[in-house]
Amino acid sequence: MDNQFPLPGPVPTAPVEKTAPLPAPEEAAPPPPGYHPPASESAPVVKPSPLKIIIPVGLGVLILGLIIFAISKIASRPKSPQEGKVTPGQAVTISYWGLWEPMQVMKPLIDDFEKKNPKIKVDYQLQSPQDYQDRLKTALEGNSPPDVARMHTTWLPVFAKSLLPAPPNTVSATEIGTNFYPIISKLLVVDTQVYGVPVAAEGLALYINTAMFQQKSLQPPKTWEDLESAARALKDVDPLTGKITRAGIALGNTTNVDHWPDIVTLMLFQSGVNLYDPKGDELETTLRYYTQFVTKDHVWDDTLPSSTVAFANEKVAMIFAPTWRAKEIKEINPSLTWKVVPVPQLPDTDTITWASVWFEGVARNSKHPKEAWTFLSYLSSAEAQQILFESAAKDREFPQPPAHKAVASIAQNNPVIAPYITSLETAKSFYTASNTQDSKTGLNSRLIKYLEDAINGITRNQEVPKTLEALNQGFKQVMGQYGLVSTKTSK
Repeated sequence: MDNQFPLPGPVPTAPVEKTAPLPAPEEAAPPPPGYHPPASESAPVVKPSPLKIIIPVGLGVLILGLIIFAISKIASRPKSPQEGKVTPGQAVTISYWGLWEPMQVMKPLIDDFEKKNPKIKVDYQLQSPQDYQDRLKTALEGNSPPDVARMHTTWLPVFAKSLLPAPPNTVSATEIGTNFYPIISKLLVVDTQVYGVPVAAEGLALYINTAMFQQKSLQPPKTWEDLESAARALKDVDPLTGKITRAGIALGNTTNVDHWPDIVTLMLFQSGVNLYDPKGDELETTLRYYTQFVTKDHVWDDTLPSSTVAFANEKVAMIFAPTWRAKEIKEINPSLTWKVVPVPQLPDTDTITWASVWFEGVARNSKHPKEAWTFLSYLSSAEAQQILFESAAKDREFPQPPAHKAVASIAQNNPVIAPYITSLETAKSFYTASNTQDSKTGLNSRLIKYLEDAINGITRNQEVPKTLEALNQGFKQVMGQYGLVSTKTSK
């Protein structure tokens, strides 16, 4: 099975900074009105009287003394912060657009950075996810962008030209490859250029209701066959109406399965489908298999609440979800007994898991690029990622998995986070990641719509060949517009 994840398309290199032209020399001031140059002839010598000499000298000394006194008073007066521009030695403030993490989580991280770098201050500005991609695009293309901003790795085809890759002596491709999980290099390193630094790496895991599993004497599933068998055993149906009272697993449709694009893409990866040119028997088999949880096994349907809410309210025994859903589940039902296990695999194949990664990048038009990359270099350290992980754990108990491998031993002490940490070594990702706050015309949104149409077409027994051909052509058309595939690719 091919485990290589293609890099994003070619990205322009950082432009050479132009030195500002030196200012032109100031012109000489014009002469005052009535001024006349001295005559070329020598003036006659006239012997002055003593008073004519003493009086002007005395006045000159007095005036000189007053001038010196005034200058000394002005020089000794302390300057206000507004006086003068930034001079060497003064702190530079970089703006940082963040997402998801509140200031109380970021503060220990920023405080530690500023302590180590007293000449750089970080102005953290938590952004609303509403229209964030569009607002960030506008800002990055303008003259006053944030120096540092959080964005999703699937946005790189759109934003790469507006980002400044890591300069020398900051974060190298070798460091990313050595200190971070393999998926990070595949997503953020292009032709040895590093386009950003992630502080966390999200994924998928299987949430199971332990009480329901114990009731049926079931073990957590390790393969898809195990999962399907357990889902059928765990399903409860009203004998009179035939309505599902307890679903086995939330799979099979696109209406109320949270994170279904991630789940389906993971399944396609595991079956060996090339998502840059999706076609073949594996594509049809995988999509049919996904839909059969609704159409054949009837372990889930569209009358149930969204999968996260259904799991929290004990309406379904299993769901797939990222770490951040754990907080939501516990808030809905604090007494629920549940645990998290790795996603199932196909038998006798290489292990393949899923990742969805946000990262911090530096604007190409940043007014403080050196200081911004100094901050990102700090963020790439194990120490910084540990500080952030521990701060997030205090805030919400279930922090996102750190992207730095050196922090894995600490993060694995959290039983909910541990399966995600393990999965990052074998993770893949694609431009169908859900919950990335893409605009409706964004790359992710358009690909997900084609995938949704294909799944719904199979569910409704539409002509499968035409359905899958529409998916293939739609994927290639969209990705071709972003330079991810050749527009001349044959069918």
